Amino acid sequence: MSLAVQSGDGLIRRLTFVLDAQELDSRVDERLQKLSAKSRIRGFRPGKAPLAVVRQHYGSEVRQEVLRDLIERRYWDTVAAQSLRPASAPAFEVPPAAPGQSLTVTAVFEVMPEFRVKGYDGIPLQRPRVEITPQDEEAVIARLRRQRAHWHPVEREARMGDRVRIDYEAELGDGTAFPGSTGRDVFVELGAGREIPGFEEALRGIRKDEERDFRLRFPQDYGQEKLAGREVRFTVKAAEVGELHLPEVDEAFCQSFGTADVGEWEREVRESMRHELDEAIRQRLRQAIDAHLVSENPIELPRALVEQEILDMHRNTLRQLGLEVTREIPDSLRSRYETAARRRVTLGLVYRELIRELQLAPEPARVEALLDTLAQENGQTGQLPGDFRTRPEIRGDVERLALDEQLVDWLIARAKIEEVPETFARMMGLESSPHPASPEPLA
Repeated sequence: MSLAVQSGDGLIRRLTFVLDAQELDSRVDERLQKLSAKSRIRGFRPGKAPLAVVRQHYGSEVRQEVLRDLIERRYWDTVAAQSLRPASAPAFEVPPAAPGQSLTVTAVFEVMPEFRVKGYDGIPLQRPRVEITPQDEEAVIARLRRQRAHWHPVEREARMGDRVRIDYEAELGDGTAFPGSTGRDVFVELGAGREIPGFEEALRGIRKDEERDFRLRFPQDYGQEKLAGREVRFTVKAAEVGELHLPEVDEAFCQSFGTADVGEWEREVRESMRHELDEAIRQRLRQAIDAHLVSENPIELPRALVEQEILDMHRNTLRQLGLEVTREIPDSLRSRYETAARRRVTLGLVYRELIRELQLAPEPARVEALLDTLAQENGQTGQLPGDFRTRPEIRGDVERLALDEQLVDWLIARAKIEEVPETFARMMGLESSPHPASPEPLA
């Protein structure tokens, strides 16, 4: 067997090998012999048809099967022998060949880049130094009270902070409807900033049973490309205006969170705040680490990995919008995904190489802790099977996550850290987002 590996543009490789005619024909005959013993061909008893007849009926199909198996086996054997690291599935170039002729096959694929990670020891980091103040605790308690709030119908006009239940119809400037252009019993909270710009403001002052017509424009970066930047006319009728009533922090309120009394609830709130702050600080440090590693390691990326990342991002976006998941990606969206996709692929390769270089192995205690967290988050909803801890694909994903966390710990421990003052509100994003996000924004 002869073979050759040629470098193409960038990370593309062309692996050429020859399949010997005698070996190919011998394997075809061997498989036809097995097939003849159980074949059913008209005019012959089962398994009694002559080999020549079996070859006439199945020879072409069997040859293709044998050829496919030989090509794949030879490809993977050669890849292993040559220590190649494919980053994409191969595209095989197989010219036609008659029985008795050797066959030259070319596999075209991308390989993983060869590189050494730079700039990972002594990364300059700024660690937020945060003091949780009584005002921070009051703000968090106010948000928790709001989660248990009730809306009481009122007869007055709607003010900012009220919730209005509406029926609406909408049409584009040319008079056409669109998905989501009608709605019944839709709740809109004025001032929450969940709807398209201007919609909540247009409902200020509306009363129960009042109708209003107004025109707005979808943002240029709206999630549905066909609506982005388009003018839309709304016809809205208010069915109810609701005023927010916050509960008192009493024993019944605290018990709704699973605590015995006000004192225990307040202690748990403070512990939760500290835990979430620690996670936010770690996340900020990791973001800085990731940005540094990407900047220090401009790697040539396999196009196949970038394309797969773009496709994954596109599918996730469609799922979040409740739209049909497709493989087709509009050019305008592709350009938006490209930069983030390349960054993710770069980080994946850098992390993998660093883990290999540092010879990190998953810490059993960390893996078990992550599995416990996974069970707590999903087990009650029935999203995980009972034996999920022993399933290789799940455990493999968790071990990779554990290795990522271990690497981040290693990098932080060796970083050049400067502490900088920060507030709890900014760290937790409480200043810019006074209300929790709505899962189903209008239109």
